Amino acid sequence: MNPMVRRWRSSLIVFFLPIAITCGGLDNFLIEEQSRAVIQRGSVLEQFVGAAGFDDFATVDITQNQSLANQGVERHQIDSVKILFVTMTVVDPAGQDFSFIDSMEFFVEAPGLPKVSIATGGPFAADATTVELTIPDTELADYAASESMNITTQARGRRPEQDTTIDANIMLDVDVNVEGAACGG
Repeated sequence: MNPMVRRWRSSLIVFFLPIAITCGGLDNFLIEEQSRAVIQRGSVLEQFVGAAGFDDFATVDITQNQSLANQGVERHQIDSVKILFVTMTVVDPAGQDFSFIDSMEFFVEAPGLPKVSIATGGPFAADATTVELTIPDTELADYAASESMNITTQARGRRPEQDTTIDANIMLDVDVNVEGAACGG
């Protein structure tokens, strides 16, 4: 093959490969949201945990995630959002487990949309320091595309004997339409 034709073909591949990849369905992003809560120790009069207080989840704006922002993804380009997992881990004190929680539930809310349960769990084993919650198959695209998406929690159980710090992690699978002008969309 003529070296000039070979160079020209290589240039075309280098030029069109990113467009082919973008238009070929590589439009899913994994986004991890994290929050930390401190469950205050209880007195004899305090029996119930109530709201777990993962305040960092209060308002989640998926479009502000660095991966999506770097790609220029806008709210209207979000096709699907699914939760892959929700885990909670006792960070402090050492030796504390989740046995003080009878049940835990995470909810999602957004303006004009109903409050929906997105993760549940409990009761938890006496030695469990990390737990994974049960995730229903719920589509969250409308929530993620709204002006603000709030994630709240509700827990039932007894307050722990010591102040207890818990980390919660939510992994989201976000499918976006990134075709834009390059793909004719």
